[in-house]
Amino acid sequence: MPLSDRFCPALSWPPASIEPAANVVEHLCRSATEGRRLLLTGPAGSGRATTLEAFTQAGPAFDFRHLHCAGRAPEEDTPAAVIHHLLAAIRAHLDAPDALPIDEAGLREALPGWLARIAHQRALIVIHQLDRITGTDLTGEPDWLPAYLPPGLTLVASAERGLLPERLREAGWEVVDMNRAPALDQPSEALARCIANDEAAVATLRHLAVAPAGLGHAVLDAVGLDPSALPGSVVHEADGLLEFQHPVLRQHAYNQLIQGSADARAVAGRIADAVAPPAEHCLWLARAADWPALLERLSEPTALLAWRDAPFDWQRLWLEIPARDTAVSHLFNQAKRWREAGEMATEQLAECHVIAGRILDALDSADAARAVRSAGLKALARQAPDSPGWAMLAHHHATTDLADDRPDEATRQLRQALAIREGTLGPSSAEARASRHALAAALEANGQLDAAIGEYAALVAECESRTGRDHPALLPLLSNLGAAQRAANQLEQARGPFERCVKIAGQGGRNKTPALAAALDNLGSLLYAGHDYAGAEARYREAFELTQTLFGPGHAATAAALHNLGTALDALEQFQQAQRCFRRAVEIRTAALGREHAETATSLHNLAGVLDVIGQRDEAETLYREAIEIWRAVVGSDHPATATSINNLADLLREQGRLNEAEPLYQENLLLWRSLYGEDHPNTAMTAAELGGLYADAGRADAAEPLLRDAVVRLERMMGIDNGLHVDSLCRLAAMLRQQGRRDEAIALLRNTYERAAGTTKVLSPRLQKIRRHLDGLEKAAGGNP
Repeated sequence: MPLSDRFCPALSWPPASIEPAANVVEHLCRSATEGRRLLLTGPAGSGRATTLEAFTQAGPAFDFRHLHCAGRAPEEDTPAAVIHHLLAAIRAHLDAPDALPIDEAGLREALPGWLARIAHQRALIVIHQLDRITGTDLTGEPDWLPAYLPPGLTLVASAERGLLPERLREAGWEVVDMNRAPALDQPSEALARCIANDEAAVATLRHLAVAPAGLGHAVLDAVGLDPSALPGSVVHEADGLLEFQHPVLRQHAYNQLIQGSADARAVAGRIADAVAPPAEHCLWLARAADWPALLERLSEPTALLAWRDAPFDWQRLWLEIPARDTAVSHLFNQAKRWREAGEMATEQLAECHVIAGRILDALDSADAARAVRSAGLKALARQAPDSPGWAMLAHHHATTDLADDRPDEATRQLRQALAIREGTLGPSSAEARASRHALAAALEANGQLDAAIGEYAALVAECESRTGRDHPALLPLLSNLGAAQRAANQLEQARGPFERCVKIAGQGGRNKTPALAAALDNLGSLLYAGHDYAGAEARYREAFELTQTLFGPGHAATAAALHNLGTALDALEQFQQAQRCFRRAVEIRTAALGREHAETATSLHNLAGVLDVIGQRDEAETLYREAIEIWRAVVGSDHPATATSINNLADLLREQGRLNEAEPLYQENLLLWRSLYGEDHPNTAMTAAELGGLYADAGRADAAEPLLRDAVVRLERMMGIDNGLHVDSLCRLAAMLRQQGRRDEAIALLRNTYERAAGTTKVLSPRLQKIRRHLDGLEKAAGGNP
């Protein structure tokens, strides 16, 4: 396919420019194999650009090619811009509907996943002048570059000689040197003559010097410049733009003709006055640092409405404004003026409020963003309460501002928005589908699982009617449906959606994609929840092997897959294998996410549990204590994750006979579970049973008995008569009664439970057979000692 050059111009220079190095082109063609990272280096003016261009034309065939040429648009030469435009190109290539993040942190996090999505194809990514990317640390490897390339991908970059190539070589890149001297003597001499002899030429060159991508004739005419006298050895015209023959010449002209940053801003201001298109005009206002004019232009409805087509580029302009408070206040007041004027059409008013809210969120002013959305919604409720515009703003207000704090109101608004969108735009419209999906997610988050399942099922049915039963568009919908069914403990019903995801994600040769890895992982988790640990282990292992291939051995996704595999191995009592999985997950997560991270704490907790089982209790205790400290730092002391690790540590201490150390931990947790969930919750009852067991071990029967009796009743009611926690608590209570000489009470307690299970299949369960064994033992002892 052709180069992806919407944002990155093709690497092409006129015939008079520097010739490519044929031997280097040949070497690149041989070396550009799957998974390789190559860096072409050499001095400025040595022909790296034309050599790369020749390689892209003569090299191997690729299914996907993308080029970023740094230096032609400084605003594009940031890690965020390079990643965003690469992801946009991949999205277009795959015809994927996914929204892209527009903040740098989100883009960096998303990059490996998008690269993995084209791992089943041959892909080439070229970054010319890597050392021009702002944020590249010349004393070390650029941290935004992918540390791992999945199969099928090749990354080729170029940079001048220096520290960067050496650091990349140390990081595993192959560095290819041009082994050439600069070849720009004649054009440089022509530039010098222009500067020395022609004032009109100097004026034109000054403007071209601050315009790396060149200027059109209409702009030059508007500024009053005549470039006709400039020699072809210095400038040339490409795609209607006049530009320097080579970036080195432009840099020479800039250094000689531009007297500092103030002068550059002044020239940029004159260009801004001559540029008409809104995006280009705003770009030049930013280059001129004319912040009042930029803010005024960005706040115009036409500029705000242009956001939807290029949100990354418009947000970047807003973030350029140094006075954030001024920008927030101006936009907030602008929205107020729109509402008070009452002149904007309903749809336009709604969309401007949605976009203004997004901008204010990006400017770290969440309160102002919420206020703008709320005020806009009230104005639309008066102006056009049943309009698609009201539905648009209500949808965004519900999902952004209400979902966490007022879930019931969010659900109400989403239902109303869905009804309006279905009635005015049609039930199959993208807008109606978005509102139904948001409604389903809100219902699920609010614990209304049956209602959420109904909405997800409707989304699946609608998508099937449009695309058929095997289209990849079904994957996120089926996954959401299965997840909601699993959360509702409808395990058999969830199996269908998850198995369909595996089938769809693996069809048509797409057997190396993140979608398939995710589908396998989801199916594994369902099998694990249904106690099919062998099936879960098989699916988790497939997911791990695929994830490691796509993301590399050191990625957080690989650690998550390893962790899940470890849980299945733990359940299968394959403790040594489980220990290796959890240890490696801890190592990866520590390196990728940091030690003080929730996912790292999760793997530390699970590793400690396995070590406890195999008798390595000193290390287990250390890891439990570390996990607890991390949980307290990350999620707080009053969090279920913290309490779970505390409970496990208390179990370990009790098993070692360190009852005085375990007791306060159980007491602390019992109070926490009661405050979080109340008395009728499995965690509360389980902790009460464990504290009761501790009191029994300590000979404190008066304290133990009420806790154990209450836990037995609650666990049976909540978890079922054959639940392991219920049976363990019952047997512990019976043992304590026997130790007190109350054998008849113990026998009656066990017999009552066993007889209530008689006549059902549950009586055959291993847990109820445990009650039978305890009962037989007590009755036998009673027969010998009446």
